[in-house]
Amino acid sequence: MKETYSSLKNELIELNESLSSLLGSVQARTDIAGAQFSNWQKTCDSIHQQITEEVVRVAVIGPVKSGKSTLVNSLFRGDYLKRGAGVLTSIVTRIRSGEHIKAVLFFKSWDEVNADIEQALVMLPTWEQKGEDRRFDIRIEQNRRFLSRALEKLSDDLVIRDGVRDINIVLLSLYVKGFNKVRGIISSDSMTKEFRDEQFSEHQSYVGNDELAVYLKDIELEINSDYLDRSIEIADCQGSDSPNPLHLAMIQDYLLRTHFIIYVISSRIGLRQADIRFLSIIKKMGILDNILFVVNNDFSEHESTEELEMLVDKVKEELALLRPEPDVYTFSALFNLFGSISGDLTKRDSLRLSQWMAEETLVAASNRESQRFQSALNDKLTQERFGLLLRNHLERMSVIVSGIERWAAMNRELLEKDADGAAALIKKVEHRHERMEQIKALIKSTLSGAQEKIMKEMRTDIDRFFNVHSGGLINQTISYVREYSVAAEKYRTKLSTSGFSNTLYLVFQEFKRALDTFIAETIDPEIARFVREVENRIRKHMDSVAIPYYSMASEDIAELKASISSPDAKISQARNVQSLLDLDALKQSTGLTLPSSSTAIRYSAKLKTEAMVRLGFYSVRNLLKKALKKAPEDEKDGHVRALADGVKIIKSETEASLVFHFENYRENFKFQYAAKLIDGASEYLYTLLMERYESYTTDIKALETVIEKKGGNREFMIHFLNGIGENLRSLHDSIDAIRDRLSVKE
Repeated sequence: MKETYSSLKNELIELNESLSSLLGSVQARTDIAGAQFSNWQKTCDSIHQQITEEVVRVAVIGPVKSGKSTLVNSLFRGDYLKRGAGVLTSIVTRIRSGEHIKAVLFFKSWDEVNADIEQALVMLPTWEQKGEDRRFDIRIEQNRRFLSRALEKLSDDLVIRDGVRDINIVLLSLYVKGFNKVRGIISSDSMTKEFRDEQFSEHQSYVGNDELAVYLKDIELEINSDYLDRSIEIADCQGSDSPNPLHLAMIQDYLLRTHFIIYVISSRIGLRQADIRFLSIIKKMGILDNILFVVNNDFSEHESTEELEMLVDKVKEELALLRPEPDVYTFSALFNLFGSISGDLTKRDSLRLSQWMAEETLVAASNRESQRFQSALNDKLTQERFGLLLRNHLERMSVIVSGIERWAAMNRELLEKDADGAAALIKKVEHRHERMEQIKALIKSTLSGAQEKIMKEMRTDIDRFFNVHSGGLINQTISYVREYSVAAEKYRTKLSTSGFSNTLYLVFQEFKRALDTFIAETIDPEIARFVREVENRIRKHMDSVAIPYYSMASEDIAELKASISSPDAKISQARNVQSLLDLDALKQSTGLTLPSSSTAIRYSAKLKTEAMVRLGFYSVRNLLKKALKKAPEDEKDGHVRALADGVKIIKSETEASLVFHFENYRENFKFQYAAKLIDGASEYLYTLLMERYESYTTDIKALETVIEKKGGNREFMIHFLNGIGENLRSLHDSIDAIRDRLSVKE
């Protein structure tokens, strides 16, 4: 992977440095260097910054225990990631090559921790609310003590349901247990902890310990490895089959930022229903095309390659239902990892490696597939992403080289003409300069108009998509809430054995889990699809306005070339372009990120209070019936009715919370993302077009200075320009060579 992209990138960096050096040599001649040279120098500086800072993100996803972390470790040829991290936490571990070996842990803020706890406490039967306006703060010792007591009082049927520990209760317990270990790390000023060099492995104790990992939200690793280019970020995401649907939503947020996906499937298990469901979500998001599948071969599980091939064939058949002709690669990530760190293996792992090496057929097949996978991933990165980035930078440098060529040719032409000829040429240049100023003003006006037009259209489309009152996404979610039914009668036995508060908690958790799952699997993918649609429309609209001006510049350069009689004038023209906008690069350079859609629906503590009031109402009514000597209803009938009323209260507040949540997201998406993206696109295109037109505008005063050169100064100037011409030819050759190599990969 590195040999292909890195060599191209490094050549481009060297080319840019040579161009920058050439510009510097001309700028040193302050008597003849026009203002455009300073602008070109800024462009070169910008290109260097973008080339070195651009990041291409690759997400590694798949179910728990499929070998995702092992695969990432094998790509970096070292045991850097904690393998088998807990399934209860949602952590994305981002890893890149760099100069050092270090781990940076990003912790949740106290506000985020307290918000998590407050939501987990809603409806918890043993938690006594100390006033609805009082916010929970885990930093207060009394709060932690009360929370510990509330957890201790919980009945077994709440702690464990259907053989699985309740996620909410586990979350609360972990927060309490881990508090003392993180209290000195989290603060209002800094929420990171860094482990460098020999301390690097210590970060794994945070990841592997659930009571610490629950406080984490992100991990960034830097590995002093040369096996992957520094511009590639590999992200190890938590299991796609996490029992918490909010974790799935968090993974989706990261997937919206990625360029490629590697989906890992364990050969022990094959493709499961949970995989199909998650891949269907990815397909709805519109990103299933940029995916490679890895069947992670467990050598200890298969007796022969034939048995493994049968499993892989079945996986391919099932994947083909979602994506025709899926790219599937079968190899052992653990075998690759052991082979790359054989000198540092434990005795047990060394024995395993020796045993596997004896399985020559399995090893040979795995090695072939590993090489095929590396080649495919390299092609994906080089052709589909890096190729676009490099071509864009190459084109900008080509524009500058053309501008210097024009400048050199123009100056040589002036030096070779007599006074009348030079005056005539300057008059032509002045006329062209006036025309260029008019075109620049027209470009600015046209882009401004296009910006206003697309923003108006986007506002309308975004409002329609998030319409609360009729149709649309929000209405679909509200309909789900309204149609969600709880058969209160089926809880009659539970009411008798566990009581009203416990039963209400169970009903609430069932409803919340169902709604969160519906949003993660149905609504969030639709939002992701809509976002991509909006971005594509912005790109196409702004491109359609800018490209004609870009082409017009090429025509003017051709006209300029015809007006210069120097036989060696070799003014190049820009290649035809289909798109000038790379929105991924634009977002990265501006730091623009999409608002997260994974924010949990917030519930207030008053839900429990109102439900208990309803229970009290039915109890009082029954007492009144007894006092009036009327036939009282069965006490449990009142509890069932109160439970049904409690569900209505929950659904009513949920509906209000959904409206607030989606309206808030709509406004953030509209003004903090779409509007800023359009502004950034317009500004970028204007800069790009000005660079293009700058390549053949001329500083009239500098030209007049050249005309004044006499005798030896004139000869020295011609000699200087000839030297510039030789450098330009070398730069041209380098540009053409890199362009040809990129074209071969298309």
